[in-house]
Amino acid sequence: MDNFEKSLNHLFVSTFNLILKYEEKSIKTALNIPVTITEAHMIDAIGKQNGDKNSISNIASLLNIALPTATVALKKLESKGIIKKIPCEKDARRMIITLTEMGKKIEKAHHVFHTKMVRAISKQFADAEKEIILRVITLLMEFFKEEAEVFA
Repeated sequence: MDNFEKSLNHLFVSTFNLILKYEEKSIKTALNIPVTITEAHMIDAIGKQNGDKNSISNIASLLNIALPTATVALKKLESKGIIKKIPCEKDARRMIITLTEMGKKIEKAHHVFHTKMVRAISKQFADAEKEIILRVITLLMEFFKEEAEVFA
């Protein structure tokens, strides 16, 4: 790797890890509930779905994780009182995942965190810089999306 590639790698890894750490700490501080960032993202995915779409397999698909991984994570959230499983009215073999009141509070705190984070970052840049940042991050996202699809 040349110097640019080393610097880019360091910045990607460090930024990714710091964002996750900051996000997890903010959610825990806001609610005084021990929730990992992975759990917060799963709660967010559950909150975005509606009705019969909130099956374990749909949540796993939405998060691009394996069904057994989703099953274990959801059991942990259920034991913490963050979600509940109810039988599907159309197909009693399926379970529908819903957020409890605590789960809804965590989902809201997660959304508030993102809003505050983006606003705080946005204030640091001039309009011209914001356009460049959005363009660069869009290109990065498209690159990673294409690469991730190779493995799907």
